[in-house]
Amino acid sequence: MSDLGGCANCSKILLIIFNLIFFLIGAAFLGVGIWVVTDFYKPDILSIMDNPVITNGAYVLIAVGAFIFILAGLGCCGGCCENKCMLVLYFVILLVVFLIQLVAFGVVLAFQDKVESVLQDEMEQSMEKYQGEDAEDSYSLAWNAAQAYLRCCGINNYTEWKSSLWYDNQQPQQIGGLSITLDYPATCCYIEDPSAIIGGEIPEPANITACIGYGVDVPNQYMYDGGCYTSLKTYLIDNILYIGAVGLGIAFIEIMGMVFACCVYRGVKKNEEIV
Repeated sequence: MSDLGGCANCSKILLIIFNLIFFLIGAAFLGVGIWVVTDFYKPDILSIMDNPVITNGAYVLIAVGAFIFILAGLGCCGGCCENKCMLVLYFVILLVVFLIQLVAFGVVLAFQDKVESVLQDEMEQSMEKYQGEDAEDSYSLAWNAAQAYLRCCGINNYTEWKSSLWYDNQQPQQIGGLSITLDYPATCCYIEDPSAIIGGEIPEPANITACIGYGVDVPNQYMYDGGCYTSLKTYLIDNILYIGAVGLGIAFIEIMGMVFACCVYRGVKKNEEIV
């Protein structure tokens, strides 16, 4: 191993430090993905979007985490061993990943209206697969969790449930001694603490009889009449801001990684020419 000059040696140290940070980010992605996959109860709100990429987001996290893990190892080894092949490979992979991120960001911006249309279409598809408040399939759990947590009902409003397969197939329920066919699921009813669903249960409605319109007009204060489309879009935008911040941080590390890899490569090559 040759002795690098001041700038190249500094770049080598920084390359190793940045890749150690990259390594920790990959480990975090892996850990979160594995935790989500193995967690027994997951009120996966995003499953109301009938999209395999989104609903299998935990597996995407695991794949991305593993990739970052390996790439960071390659960068560290290339820097420590001053191996030109490793440094070139590391630089090329980082460059390709960075360009893919830029293209993906541009596509999302260019087709923002299309994305919103697709979101509504996917919600309509998953709504047709809803089976009821007590069902254990992913779509039913997602709709129940979404309506309770986001305080919404249906896609655009509560009346849409009367046009769904769930409404046509449901059996009358006993509520307050009455046999009633619901116009919308009971998860559209107001609950005191929506965050309680994270613990694995959806609390009982504050007033189920008023919610279903027994003796009072609907909509009323004991039910959610706004649609989940707007609420979900707001929920996604709020979380995308955090994801975007993480993405910017990763992009910064990628750029610095490429710069430091170039500096180390030039230092190694210069030393070889001197020898």
